[in-house]
Amino acid sequence: MIILEERYSYERICKEMEALKQQFGEILSCKVIGYSHDEREIRMIKLGLGDEVLFCTAGVHGRESINPIILLKMVEEYAEAYTDEAMLAGYDVFALLQKYSIFFIPVVNPDGYCIALEGVQVIRNPKLRQALRIRRIDYKNWKCNARGIDINRNFPCKSYIKRFYDEEPASERETQALIHVFQTYPSVGYVDFHSRGKMIYYYRSAMPGVYNRQNYYLARRLQEVSNYRLGQREEEFSSAYSGGNSVHYYSEAIGGPAITVETVEEDANFPLKEEYQTDTYQEIRCIPLEIIKQTMQFADIKKA
Repeated sequence: MIILEERYSYERICKEMEALKQQFGEILSCKVIGYSHDEREIRMIKLGLGDEVLFCTAGVHGRESINPIILLKMVEEYAEAYTDEAMLAGYDVFALLQKYSIFFIPVVNPDGYCIALEGVQVIRNPKLRQALRIRRIDYKNWKCNARGIDINRNFPCKSYIKRFYDEEPASERETQALIHVFQTYPSVGYVDFHSRGKMIYYYRSAMPGVYNRQNYYLARRLQEVSNYRLGQREEEFSSAYSGGNSVHYYSEAIGGPAITVETVEEDANFPLKEEYQTDTYQEIRCIPLEIIKQTMQFADIKKA
């Protein structure tokens, strides 16, 4: 059982993923989609029987520690509802997961997650560990991977800007792993969970008006589910270096709806307290289900 009131290490997250696979093997499977620079597994859960998938990611930034646990709780609750053929907050989970699947990647950046929880001593590669020590990093606020690269600025898209001499678009293993799954599986959308602000970002300046109108409609539905604020167009980039995100890449390369959900209030301090997890889960627990529901309804309209 996923306990929202507790903090989870990366190792515990991996064990819980295995436990969920054992408990719900009929509907759930796990796969390693890549390895971090410190050789930690990047794991993905497939939940559902459909060929078309919704991607859900968390833990792109190391310090954003509550969203990985919340995604695990979603997996557990959705799988239980499917197994029992029970409604969940008004959603027919059994019907949704018969037709579609959800791919959950709770920790895209496992090295960064471990650093933010425990410090640079958790990095096993001596060269990587020494480079981080030289930088005298504030590990509790660490967003990057073990090489010091912000994964959420590393995707090859129109807004990418090179910031370090040894960085190129998709230079990082974590970025490559996510791109690979985006390109491998037919998908209906992507939602990336971050922290902070209780905000939903939908606008993609590189995309045409029809795309953004559709994204806006979906974001409004998610706003009704979560009661989060919608980000404005001008808030898509906080600075010139805010591009290169996974949602920008997905929207440009795949073409499906790409949404960023920022959990917890704007003034929350890092490290985020595990007490946030219970309330945040209640706020966003149905977001993936709402996206699939809207996708199914739109598909039915097109067939009619």
